[in-house]
Amino acid sequence: MPTPEYCLLGIDWWPLCMTKAEWSGWMQAIFSVAAIVFAGAFAMLPIRAARQDQVHARRQSMRALVEVIATLARLLSMEIASRAAFLDSRMSAEAQENFLAGNPFADVAAAANAIPVHEQHEVTQVRLVFALRRLTALALYVHAGIVKELGSSLGDFLITKDPFALVQEALGDLERQCQDRVAELT
Repeated sequence: MPTPEYCLLGIDWWPLCMTKAEWSGWMQAIFSVAAIVFAGAFAMLPIRAARQDQVHARRQSMRALVEVIATLARLLSMEIASRAAFLDSRMSAEAQENFLAGNPFADVAAAANAIPVHEQHEVTQVRLVFALRRLTALALYVHAGIVKELGSSLGDFLITKDPFALVQEALGDLERQCQDRVAELT
């Protein structure tokens, strides 16, 4: 007696009709491949989630750095404004002493130089750090020029001309760039 064949969807055509043993083998093969595909997809879920967490953490750290740069730019701008308030063509000894007091812009310069540029992976981040460093150095240079002028008979050219104007303008541009970068990273 021949082995009975079972046809897929009741269609009596030789490729769709097989014995129970043949159907069992095919089902085993199909479900084995499906199980392997499902297991691989299921294993990729935590890996993908970990990658997304890494990307999110990296964005957050980049955003935090940009916010630090913006804060340092604001602090530098405020210190420049407070020191520039003492500048006048007829500076009193007290105003001159207040202008010269302490180490100018030291905290901002130290913080800007402490930012690890080699750890930054984005060119934009590095440019922002270097812009802050450059503006801090420029503010120190202008301050040194004013100090030199105060101790000499060269006149009051730097004092009467708002010597920190370009630095203040560039700091405003740096803050706007930082705001744009934070918006990109959000």
